This record gives sequence, structure tokens and C-alpha cells, in this order.
Amino acid sequence: MKSRSFVPKILIVALGVILVAFFGLWFFMGKYPHYIVKGGVKNNPQGVVFIPKQAPLMVSLLINPNELGIITKLFPSNDEQKRILKAIEQLRTNLLSQAQVDSKEDLQNWLGDEITLAVTSLDYDHNNDNGVTPGYLLVAKNKSPQLAREFLQTYYGKQAVSNNAQLIFEKYKGVNLVFQQPTVANASIKQVAAAVVGDFVLFANDIQVLKESINNAQAIDLNLAHNLAYQKAIASLTEEKVSVAYVNLPSTSAWIGNKPDIENSLINQSLTLSLSLNPQGLITHTALFGVNEEENQPPSLTKPPQTLAYISDNSIFAVAGVNLEKFWLSIQQGLKENNPLCQLIYQGIHPLEDSLKIDFAENIFPYVTQEYGLSLSINETTKELDWLFVNETQENSLNKSLDNIAKNRGLSVGKLPLNNNTITAWTQLVTTSKNNFSNVETQVKGVYIEKDSYEILTNSVNVLSNTLNHPENNLLETSNFQSIIQALPNNNDGYLYLQWQPLKPYITKRFPVIKIAELAFKPLFDNLKSLTITMDSVENDIRKGTIFINLSQ
Repeated sequence: MKSRSFVPKILIVALGVILVAFFGLWFFMGKYPHYIVKGGVKNNPQGVVFIPKQAPLMVSLLINPNELGIITKLFPSNDEQKRILKAIEQLRTNLLSQAQVDSKEDLQNWLGDEITLAVTSLDYDHNNDNGVTPGYLLVAKNKSPQLAREFLQTYYGKQAVSNNAQLIFEKYKGVNLVFQQPTVANASIKQVAAAVVGDFVLFANDIQVLKESINNAQAIDLNLAHNLAYQKAIASLTEEKVSVAYVNLPSTSAWIGNKPDIENSLINQSLTLSLSLNPQGLITHTALFGVNEEENQPPSLTKPPQTLAYISDNSIFAVAGVNLEKFWLSIQQGLKENNPLCQLIYQGIHPLEDSLKIDFAENIFPYVTQEYGLSLSINETTKELDWLFVNETQENSLNKSLDNIAKNRGLSVGKLPLNNNTITAWTQLVTTSKNNFSNVETQVKGVYIEKDSYEILTNSVNVLSNTLNHPENNLLETSNFQSIIQALPNNNDGYLYLQWQPLKPYITKRFPVIKIAELAFKPLFDNLKSLTITMDSVENDIRKGTIFINLSQ
């Protein structure tokens, strides 16, 4: 039985080459051609003409990965850089070996400046007897069709062709196809099909997938280039880039779950991303289609929210913006039920709701129509996460509303001195030993203060004390965060910031799938310092955003 896990070796190599190129090009971008220093190129993928409109996933590298060959001449002196470089070279060597490609020179002679990999369908043959069989297609631009054909001849000549398989040559709509076909039942044959079509070399995991890709190119209305969502998204991503990715959210969710069909065919949502290089890391520009906004919405901020000045510089997670209620309503109204993005957002806030026994949508969001900020930091004693919430004071006080909720749940609400300030605390009396009411202690469930037209709420007296006593130690004024802000659009709807290494144990526990991504992209995650996300605007049914990936130098 075939399964989704089967991906032809040559397609695995494509993923590896793209990964190595991303990391390697950033690592040495100061010594690369001018277009790399600028962040990338203006080109958009041309190989999308072979990819069907309904494809779940597409990722394209828009520069020639052969330039990585100069890495050996740029060997750095720093020991940490040497270790990273060795890991990159080892990864590339292993990938080439798995595909039975002797060396990178086998590719250099013909490989052009684009590699596009796609999941073309969830189940290309719809045959229950062989399980779910997604279609995979690799489209590589070639510098010479003749050299590309010679590569295919050499590549197939090295495959283990025996009495169990034979090479088949077939002409389809004017294109010469080559593929392996088993000669006996149940033979374990990797049925990689390939063809040279003009300036492109195509590889697919089945001859049917390859033929459909040729149909897509010849009947233009069938291919991804003529998908309205993709057209709008790619037109909005005008920045220089080294890569583009397109994700049909419902279909990709089904592909990850190894399902032959999507659950809700009425959902039409997609995410298109472009990746640019930056001296400090990587910048991803995003375009989300299908948010169902009624009208265009300009960014609500022209400078960072002042709430960031009350968030400690040792925070491992922070989010800040304006009008939290409006943002949440747009998420609820624009993203339909069972949408994976909506589920991800809910999973992020649900643990906090559960801990506080508060419904955020009912008890928090209606009171947050101005600037807000939320942060998490590690309690050095318990190693648990402390949280802090900052809200610009409004006519309807959030804290007064929470006072009433606390009283209704049996908590005591009272004033306490803290250095030169008076704070409000929510407390509860608990016994420290079983059935011994003589041993009672007071547990602090939350504290807050109103200061400088802001309401500051946290679960920790120590966190609030540090915020009040050391206002200079805030996230907004750190040099690292300032450099991140400079790499992002000035006009946006707020920031989401996280420090990866200290947050990793907590986030991987909540989302185990991240461990899989970390293993697949180990060189990237090992050197990931922080991740910062902004939402920029809504225009022409597209919600734009920017992600800054800050990497170790």
C-alpha cells in the first residue's frame, strides 16, 4: 500500500536545497551579489503554470542554489560559524547521496534560477486500494534543455533497474516523458516520472501527476497562475524576495492529516508568503486571502504602542496593539468555523482563560478598545510563566469589572502597599496542610495598579514591583527590539514578539507538532533568536503581515 509518506528522493533533495539555500544565503549574504544584499529579486515563480489551481501547497526558490558553492571559499574563522557550516554541508551531502546524485556538479551544469515544489493533490488516483496518495511535483528551471536531458539520462541510468522494473519512454502532447514501471505485482519501485518542457525540468511521483502538470500548462485556466487568490496575493507582495510559498489552508490541513478530501469545501482561504534576506535574519511578508473583510482597512498604528514601555525586557513573549475587541471580532467573523488559523489562535489564549477562569471574549475584550499589551516571563523560582497585561485606561475600567468578577468567585479584593505605590490584590485563603485549618496562608491570584493612564494587571507581585521600580528595563527601549522594529513596516496593527530559545520548552509542550518542524529545519531553529510578527492592513480582500526571523550572528 502506498501512503502519504512516500516522497520521491529527488523531491526530498529539492526541500533540502531550498532549506540550505535559505540559511546559507543569509549566513553569507554580505559576500553575495548585489541582488542578494538587497534582500532578493523582484521575480515571481514561473513554474506555477504547471501547478493546478487547487494545489494544497507550493514553495519556490527564486535564486540559483549553485551559488552556495562559494561557501567553501568563504570559510569563516569563528568556531560557531564553522560548526554551522559543517552542518549545512553535511546536510547537502546526505541529500545528494539519498537521491543517487554524485555531486552538486551534476546539477550545476543545467540548474537555473528557480526550483518550485508543490503538493498538487490530496489523492491523485482516488483509489481506496492503495490508500491516500498525494501528488508531488518538482519544477526546476534549466539553463540548457539539452544538458537537462543528459542529466535525466544519467539519473535514470543509475537507478536500480532490474527484472522487476523497466524504463518507459512515452510522448504526451508533444512532450517526451520517462518513468519507471514495475514488471511484477507488488514490486517496490519508486515511480519517479520526468520530462523536459522548454526551460523547465519536471519531476513527479507518478506519470499521472506529470501528465496533469502538462495539461495545466497548456490549458491556462487550470493552473495556479490563474487562481484569483494567488493573483491578488502575489500582486500585493512587491518586496524583493528569495522565495515564495502558497498555502491553501483547508487543503494543507487535510494533507497534514493524511485525508483524501477537505472537510469544508465552502472555505476559501489561502496564505501566500515571500521570504527576503536581512543582515539580522529573514523577513517574511504574508498575504492572507479569505478574511471576508467588508472594506479596506488601513493600519491603526503609526508608531509602536506605548504599552510596550511597561513590558519587561526579560519577557519571552509579548503582544501589543490597539483595539483588541475589534481584532477579535474580525477573527471570529472573517474566519469560519473549523478553520485551522482560528483554532490556532484559540489554542493560544485558551490556557490563560482556563487559568483565570475568565471568558476573554466576554470579560476582557469589550473593555480593550485602545492600546494594550500582554507579556509572559519566566518565574526564576518556580520556572512557571508569569503574565502581565497592560491596557490604556478608558471610561469603562477593565480592572473594576474584574474586581466584581473576583468577588463573585469568592476572592478578597483589597488595597496593599508596594514600595511607594498602592496596589489592588485579589487573594484567597487556603490551608497549607490537609484538614488542618490552623495552617492557613494567603494566595495572591492577581494584582493591578493604575499608573500614567494605563491599567497594569499581573499574577505576580514581583513582576509588578519590577515594572514599577525599574521602568527603564522595558522591551520597547532595548536595542535589540529597536533594530527589529526598524526592519518592519512603521504602519501596522501591532506586534507579536517571542524569544525562541527560552520559550521553546513551553511552546513545544503545548504544540508537539513544532518538535517535528524543529527536527526538519534544525539549522534554522538552532540559530533562531526571536520571532516578531506584525499585521499591516487589509486591502483588496488581502490581509497583509510581516514576520521578522532574528537569527544568531
